[in-house]
Amino acid sequence: MLWILFSAGVLIAYAVTELSIRLSLRRGVLDVPNDRSSHSLPVPRMGGLGILSGFYLSIAALGVLEQLGFVQNGPFSRDILVVLVAGAGMAATGLADDLHHFEPGTKFLMQFGIAAMVVAFGIRIEHAALPAWGPLDMGVFSFPLTILWLIGFSNVYNFMDGINGLAAGTGAVYGIFFFVFAWLEGNPGLAAIALLLSGSSIGFLFHNFPEARTFMGDGGSLFLGMVFALLVVRLTQQSSNPSCLGALLLLCSVYLYDSGFTLIRRLRRGENIFRAHRSHLYQRLVMAGLSHVMITNLYLFMQVLMGSLAVTYFLSSRPMRWWILGFASIVFLVFTLGVHRIENRVARSSEETRDNPARSSHQGEPHN
Repeated sequence: MLWILFSAGVLIAYAVTELSIRLSLRRGVLDVPNDRSSHSLPVPRMGGLGILSGFYLSIAALGVLEQLGFVQNGPFSRDILVVLVAGAGMAATGLADDLHHFEPGTKFLMQFGIAAMVVAFGIRIEHAALPAWGPLDMGVFSFPLTILWLIGFSNVYNFMDGINGLAAGTGAVYGIFFFVFAWLEGNPGLAAIALLLSGSSIGFLFHNFPEARTFMGDGGSLFLGMVFALLVVRLTQQSSNPSCLGALLLLCSVYLYDSGFTLIRRLRRGENIFRAHRSHLYQRLVMAGLSHVMITNLYLFMQVLMGSLAVTYFLSSRPMRWWILGFASIVFLVFTLGVHRIENRVARSSEETRDNPARSSHQGEPHN
């Protein structure tokens, strides 16, 4: 039954996204290119409505089937309702920002209120474990740590929504892997949320990749970021496996690495980290000339790889976890060095063109 609703979510998201494109064009809600954009023409930016519709309507259908007795252990426990409400609140915040362009401070306060509400209802990171230590009790630090995580990852997801297919493709991949983790933990409610979130992301993806007819906007990206962040917190909180948090962070590590590496690089350069930029690794690849399709496929491949490593990490002994983390570190090192190499090659090519304009002017001429 759950897979039928998954398919229904794909179809609903696809149909509503099509309607949102027409609505965006009619209301003039367009993402106009600027010097930080990766697109050259105005694009509708209310596609997140499709993701929200596919997800919440399929969740509602699952609840109805539970009441009718066709499904047991549906997705409407108290804690899961908090997840659904918090996700809706973050979606509303993002959608309002898409329409009215809030000041950053206003947007942050709204996000803080949503995260604080989640913590007030008892959903928080209470314990964690690292390979070098046993389980750690977060104590009073669980409150600020959870709020920081929820707000931080929601915005990380938003920042990474910059090229065709990346955020929606990530939603599809994350949803499947979170479904696996929830299934391993015996939590059917969270498993349903994860799987249906994957389906709604796929339905939107048809309109966003390889060519982008619409963007999901902050309403979509902040929503996805918040729900996935909440899944990390709730699965960790109810898990008896001390490696759960580490495994889930490994699943999210591609986004976390790109954003963390970019932040540290900007701090070392003395840049204003609150100013808009195009310094993410995926943005640097775009500026180096790689296509959106190539970059998105590369990132999705790495996410599937990290998700597979995360499941292995979750099921492995402590010594094996060190090997997994070491391998993941090598992957990110090779990826970063690859970005630098591509940039250097492009820079050398540009210098050669400037130094040899005559040679450049003859390139592309037919040979006798």
